[in-house]
Parts: sequence; structure tokens; C-alpha cells
Amino acid sequence: MKKHLRLTVIALVALLLCGIGGLVARSLWQQHKRDVAHVGLDFLPGVSQHIQDFHRVKVQDGRKVWEVAADDAQYKEEDETVIVHGAALQLFLKDGRILGLKSNDGQILLAGREMISVDLTGAIQATLTDYVMRTERATYDHQQRIVSAPGAVEISGRAFQVRGDSMTVDVNAERLTLQHNVSMQIQPGLLKQGGRDAPL
Repeated sequence: MKKHLRLTVIALVALLLCGIGGLVARSLWQQHKRDVAHVGLDFLPGVSQHIQDFHRVKVQDGRKVWEVAADDAQYKEEDETVIVHGAALQLFLKDGRILGLKSNDGQILLAGREMISVDLTGAIQATLTDYVMRTERATYDHQQRIVSAPGAVEISGRAFQVRGDSMTVDVNAERLTLQHNVSMQIQPGLLKQGGRDAPL
């Protein structure tokens, strides 16, 4: 009887230890998946990788320079590019304002850990304070700190709409330029006296 009881206790202890081991292993695996999802641009050499909830930030002198995120990303090691879906790019201006761009898809060109350029395509929406810009394709050149949109662009504020066939934004100079067939509609009744309703 005692021997049977001893064997039962040993079996229960063994089952308990197996259960605990399984829970620990599952917890470690889930932690590993989270670490891989947030690895950013710290990729393994020679390997193409698929990452969900992609996120990367550039900080210089204690201040954010740019931040890029995506719902889904695929890193191609051979040409140092990241193909992203549900992309969001934020550029941080010296005066504290943020130029934000969102798009359906994009491609990020890298040089090691540094971002060289970002190409965005599909339903692009850019925001800066009270202004919204819409276009279908835009490129950000990080070395020159210039955003360019080669196709039709529409910019709207609270009391105006501006359209043009192409656009460039000099991020350092905080200057936006529309080119070719530029038109503007203003609603004077919505303008504030001394307000910030004028274009950039």
C-alpha cells in the first residue's frame, strides 16, 4: 500500500514538473517572438527577415530626428532594403513640430543602421500642425532632408485648399514648394484674425 502511494506521489510530482516546464517553455517562446518583432534594424547578416509591428527611431544629441513604423516589414539583406506595409514616417523639426507621413506601402533604403531614403506609395497622407497633404507617391531623402512628391498634390487647411502637380518639402528650411498648375481656394469667412491659416 505504501509503495503504491509512493508511486502515485512520484507520478503526480513528475506531472507537475512537466506542466511547469511546459509553461516556462511557452513563456520563453512568446518572449522570443516579442523580441524578434521589436528587433528593428538589428538584423542578422545574410538573412531576409519578416517582422510584424516594425519600429525604428533615430535619436541624435538627445533629440528624435526621425521615427518609422509599419504594421508589417520584410528585410532584404542583399540590397539593404525594408519593404513595409501600413507605413508611418515622422520627421521631427527643430521647432518641435512633427511632419508625419502615412501610406499603404513603402520601401526603406539602408546603409548599415542608417536610413538613406524612404519611398512611400498609395493613399499618402502627410500632416503638419493644422495642414493635411494628400498624394499617391512621395520620397524622403534623409541626407538632403527633402520630401518630394512627383504627382498631383492637395494641401488643405481650415480655410483653404491648394493643389499642384508636384511638391517638395525642405525639412531643414521648413519650406514647402508646389510646382506646375498651382491653384488655391480660400474661404475668407473661416480665416482667423492673426491666426495660423496661411500656407506654410
